[in-house]
Amino acid sequence: MSYHIRVSARGIVINNDRILLNEFGGGEYYNIPGGGVEPGETVKQAVVREILEESGLNVTVGDLIYALEYEPNNSNFVYGKKPQISLVFRCFLNGDDNIKPPSVPDRDPDNSAITSESKWISISELENINYVPHIHEQLMEYIKTNIFSPVFIEEPLNKN
Repeated sequence: MSYHIRVSARGIVINNDRILLNEFGGGEYYNIPGGGVEPGETVKQAVVREILEESGLNVTVGDLIYALEYEPNNSNFVYGKKPQISLVFRCFLNGDDNIKPPSVPDRDPDNSAITSESKWISISELENINYVPHIHEQLMEYIKTNIFSPVFIEEPLNKN
């Protein structure tokens, strides 16, 4: 029996008290820009490519902030049937912060009618949005303290 897992790379980009996020369905939910690592590229190359594709922004990849594991059987298949590991890096903007729409917008994997749009979201607004996956508290702690130390997170989050 083989075990296939999707590896994705994502980047947290903060600029002028705003964070770059992908908005799905006109604000139905948001997530950090990024996506699957393609054959022949490193995880850091994938972060740069994905952010450029989704927002038109150029970034430099910094340190790994967290790894998020999704195992469908433990999560009632909330994000689909394929296990995933997402590696999330702190990224730094190179050049201007003008977002350029992608030629092909990302789509929600479970509903292709829902597309995404990259947006700068004020950090003060983060508490009022639906952020997926549910790591809002950890993300806010990183931003408030500016201490981006690596952590491993499993979805669904344990509520101890």
